Amino acid sequence: MPKIVNRDAYRDELLSGCFSVFARYGYDKVTMRKIAQVLGVSTGTLYHYFPNKQAIIKALFDWVMRTNIGDALNRMHDIDDIYKRIDIASEFWKEYGEYYQKVMLLAFDLWRNSTKDESQPVFMSFSRYYRDAMVRIFDISEDFSELLFIIFLGSVFHAIITPDHFSYNKTVDAIAQLISKEKGIVRNGAKTKRHVKLVR
Repeated sequence: MPKIVNRDAYRDELLSGCFSVFARYGYDKVTMRKIAQVLGVSTGTLYHYFPNKQAIIKALFDWVMRTNIGDALNRMHDIDDIYKRIDIASEFWKEYGEYYQKVMLLAFDLWRNSTKDESQPVFMSFSRYYRDAMVRIFDISEDFSELLFIIFLGSVFHAIITPDHFSYNKTVDAIAQLISKEKGIVRNGAKTKRHVKLVR
């Protein structure tokens, strides 16, 4: 009998591999043939799912959103205590520090190799997805989530260009403090509004 392939799962598997390929070699330095070779698939298989490299890099942002935010939400499943949720998010961001650097470098590649009309919708969707997740996770306003996201992007950028003079982890701690202050949580004293239902 012919092998039944879950197309969506296999596509995600290919995207995971492509993410590693771009991070290792750089977007500009690989061809579709090279990508297929590294992944151990035929070029025909790769073209069956993605017409070109630009289609891959655009799809990667959707894949990053789904898998990264999905992982965060799974870790906070059934945790309604906002204090614990902030701590989990802080450790999560630290764990994924190098990963986010690779995502930012991927964003630079997309920006350099696309027109504004092609790249801007991808970046806006990515930004909206992450900011909406912060609104749901921390029960904060959209404006505050936008501020946090901008600070977070800046911390990732500085971790790339000045790794010996900048502490990404300290900035993550500062972001956690900002969220705690916004929620009225005093770490060494009284805590208010500790329980907030996580809405997926």
